[in-house]
Amino acid sequence: MGVKLREKQLSSGQISFYLDIYHNKARWYEFLEIHINKSRLSSDDKEKKRLAQEIRSRREHELIVQDNGLQDRKKKLGCFVRFFEDYTKEKKNKGIYNSVLGNLKKYMGKQPLPFAKISAEWMKEFENHLLERVSNNSTLRYMEAITCVLNEAVRRKIITRNPWYDVSPNKKIKMKEIYRNSFTIEQLQTLSNTVVDIDPQIKQGYFFSCFTGLRWSDVNPLRWDNVITKEIEGKIEYFLYFQQEKTEGIEYLPLSENAIDIIKERQKQALDEEPSLYVFPSLKESEKGAKKESYQRLVRALKKWAKAAKIDPKKLHFHSGRHTFATNVLESSADGDLYTVSKLLGHKNINATQIYAKVRDKRKHAAVKALPKIDFTNSNLRVA
Repeated sequence: MGVKLREKQLSSGQISFYLDIYHNKARWYEFLEIHINKSRLSSDDKEKKRLAQEIRSRREHELIVQDNGLQDRKKKLGCFVRFFEDYTKEKKNKGIYNSVLGNLKKYMGKQPLPFAKISAEWMKEFENHLLERVSNNSTLRYMEAITCVLNEAVRRKIITRNPWYDVSPNKKIKMKEIYRNSFTIEQLQTLSNTVVDIDPQIKQGYFFSCFTGLRWSDVNPLRWDNVITKEIEGKIEYFLYFQQEKTEGIEYLPLSENAIDIIKERQKQALDEEPSLYVFPSLKESEKGAKKESYQRLVRALKKWAKAAKIDPKKLHFHSGRHTFATNVLESSADGDLYTVSKLLGHKNINATQIYAKVRDKRKHAAVKALPKIDFTNSNLRVA
């Protein structure tokens, strides 16, 4: 193995530096784009030559580390926050990573965070810091995001091991069971009957979530070409074919009767509106600054609707629509098992669907009452 600094004479009279590299029985050249005068070196030329020699030493060091499977100490001194930023830029779904990054920057302030500083103790300290600012379950998701980034650092041989794995499992926080608000069919009917002065597409979009399980991030950009029809056994059936914003998975979703009603109503209304690619054009978020303003307008309208229907405004949001869909499928159909609901919601594994396992008391009551009876008449039991 060898890395030598060579000089090449240019027609201009200057010389150009390049590296002559021989490694693993292969030879290649790396031109550095550093030019100096051949004679009478100025102070700038001397600095350029020093830089070229430094690059040669660095390349040689990198090859030695690579050959011997060593950990590059220089990389461990690199800034984890900057690495986290670069990793986030490559992600399509940046939401949770941006949230973690914001908390990470506030926690560190102006202090650098080299990889070498991140230990099991540091991870627990940061977890405790998060617990003071966000919920238990959000903290858990944030730590999972950091773990993903640290695993990437391991893959790039910046660190040898993810320090989070050195934290004892019994010292890590666990997912807490939380109440997932959902509405019964009767409550949805009340919402439907409530007269309130808000954009009709907000009502339509919310009910569409309640009868499809789509998130807000999937409802607002829904396009007409995502809605497809097929003739099955002589009947026209409606489906959605789209890519989920959060999971980036391609979904093929059959539509319920109420969801079809909303689609048909929107088709009629679209005849009198400006042509649009979107099913709910007034809900479509813009790509830039107006995105936050658009969502705030939605939140205000939902609160207004909730108050008119005498419902707790905190419970009327698009994710309650998703929960409503899942819960009502489980309660309303004998075929509404967790696996089916998992597929309808687009979950990648059934663990994410377990939150819906505890269905309403009505379903539990019916299940208990369905148990077969035996006759206690001739037994020693005294049944009142």
